Amino acid sequence: MPTVLIPLLIAFDQILKLWALENLSPIPRPLLGDLLYLTLVKNTGAGFGLLQDQAQILGWLSLLVGGFLLYLLGFRRYPLALTLGLSLVAAGALGNGIDRLGRGWVVDYLDLGTQIPLIAQFPVFNLADVCVTLGAALLLLAPRKRRRY
Repeated sequence: MPTVLIPLLIAFDQILKLWALENLSPIPRPLLGDLLYLTLVKNTGAGFGLLQDQAQILGWLSLLVGGFLLYLLGFRRYPLALTLGLSLVAAGALGNGIDRLGRGWVVDYLDLGTQIPLIAQFPVFNLADVCVTLGAALLLLAPRKRRRY
């Protein structure tokens, strides 16, 4: 059932990115006081400034990862936490892959503009990034079955 989330999250991600392109600018606009701002950033690389101007390679890699996870999800049934984690990572990878191959860059708009140490320099991100992060956390925290030998 969580795999139904994948197309919904991809669609919502793309809608939010279109909204950001139409309504935001590079000048931060407060959303939640001094904690969260809306700031339009055209990201040509990966997170934290890595692999700048490598959108084509990153786009194909994102689609490959997302497609592989879709394959895994269609191949067999997994426990709920694992299925949800894989679904979130797949949706995020595909959402950003669409941007990279379609635009040549990823639309980022969520900005932790706070002055709190360790967060102050956090890069601007988007819903697809949130999906990947939450999905990875779920995969790390998902209970594992122990094999008996």
